[in-house]
Amino acid sequence: MSSTPSNGPRWWPAVVGSSSHLARNVGANAASAVWNGLLIVAVTPWYVSLLGFEGYGLIGFWVVMQVVLSLCDLGMGATLVRDYAAANGAPDGPGRRRHLLRTLEVVYWPLAALLTMLLAASAGWIAESWLNLRVLPADQVARSIVWMALALGLQFPGSLYANGLLGLQRQGRLALIQIGANTLRYGGGLAVLLWRADPVPYFLAQALVSAVQTAATRAMLSRSLTRTDAAATRPAFRPELLRHAWRFSAGMALTAAAGVLLANVDRLFLSAMMPAAELGKYTMAWSVTGLVQLGVQPFYRAYFPRFAELQGTEDREKLRQVYFQGCRAVAWMIIPAALAAWAFAPEIFVVWTGNADRTMVTVLRWLLVGVACAGLMWLPAGFQQAHGWTSLHAAMVVGALIAGVASLGWTIGRWGTAGASAAWVLHGVSDLTLGLWLMHRRLLPGEFGEWWRTVVVPPVLCGAPIVAASWFMMPLSLGRWSMAAWLAGTGVAAVAPLLLSRRAVRTEPAPEVRL
Repeated sequence: MSSTPSNGPRWWPAVVGSSSHLARNVGANAASAVWNGLLIVAVTPWYVSLLGFEGYGLIGFWVVMQVVLSLCDLGMGATLVRDYAAANGAPDGPGRRRHLLRTLEVVYWPLAALLTMLLAASAGWIAESWLNLRVLPADQVARSIVWMALALGLQFPGSLYANGLLGLQRQGRLALIQIGANTLRYGGGLAVLLWRADPVPYFLAQALVSAVQTAATRAMLSRSLTRTDAAATRPAFRPELLRHAWRFSAGMALTAAAGVLLANVDRLFLSAMMPAAELGKYTMAWSVTGLVQLGVQPFYRAYFPRFAELQGTEDREKLRQVYFQGCRAVAWMIIPAALAAWAFAPEIFVVWTGNADRTMVTVLRWLLVGVACAGLMWLPAGFQQAHGWTSLHAAMVVGALIAGVASLGWTIGRWGTAGASAAWVLHGVSDLTLGLWLMHRRLLPGEFGEWWRTVVVPPVLCGAPIVAASWFMMPLSLGRWSMAAWLAGTGVAAVAPLLLSRRAVRTEPAPEVRL
């Protein structure tokens, strides 16, 4: 059964820059991300009050371990997304999907078991020698880490099944599972802590939620694969599929590892060279940049499989069209937000903390330059990855990491806390200039200037005057709440040209969706 092509409301295609199918995927991803963020904001004060800062530190340790375990994916999740999307319409596509899933399952589940056992076996050492405990008993923390290890081990294969749904472009269904699981994770965790303020039952509850989420995601993926496979192919372990995809997986793994290091190298240098209070100020400024980054990942998760699907059909013109559409939509989301945040940086901190610290304002403004440029490169990176070309983006991230490590000692010594943002500025600016030029030279010859003219220039020309006018017109006597309303109104006004004009992005017909 096919979906009926539809352009939807007049303003909607301009927002997502593509078909109604892509619109639904972007909206679903955004809804899941926003709901997750709201849950974190809502429960964090309760967690801190019930567990104390030391107990809440265990949850912070859990988040760190999630990042570390995500690197053990070794790029296989991205391989599944790309191969699933590219197989759409291919005669052997349904069977290949089943074989690839079974092959990766044979890798994922033993790896998850190994990681779980290693972390659980290290629980006592972590509690006694790694974590600097002053309130919680070491044996209680060790038991918590054992359940934490089980939660992480059960969650790890779930990312494989989630990537399968992304590749099939069933992102609305995936979002429903994630929203339900996160509601159980945070709401259920809070209920457990209200019953008993102890991290041990809290992490036991997290293990149960991880098991339910992984089982539900696998069931949804299996059901989707069954519907697309009329022959009901029996899945089998095919090592040749791993050999075929190892270069792409290795490139994605290298990019992810370098990206994690790049995202933290600034704070590592700052923690070693400056007082802890300065690290706190930098972290506060970094948190604000999340507002700019919030809208990027939903677009990447929707557009990367679409790029891979069109690359698989070798429809070059449609692929080019969708690429430019997506980049324009992301630019219209990022650039006005970055301009507004840059202009109103002091007011943002007054609204949030009641104080516009000069260091935090300066750091935020420099970080916005790097983060906005890097955000604009998410879809070009997805375009490269859809072509199976991972080396350029990996090289740009590694290069920025090396340049950051080499320069941060000098930049922090010269400019203090604000100098730590140099790594992000180097990464964003170099990727948006040299990296983008090298990509277009190979994949879209002659389109580099067109990209800047149609993607970057329009939102700058529309957004900058609106932000500047709002800055000059803002009354000086505003209170915190009225100032917050003024900032929100400025943000809406800066994005208004996108919402009101179809010419910001042309639309494409909705792709066929097999159900």
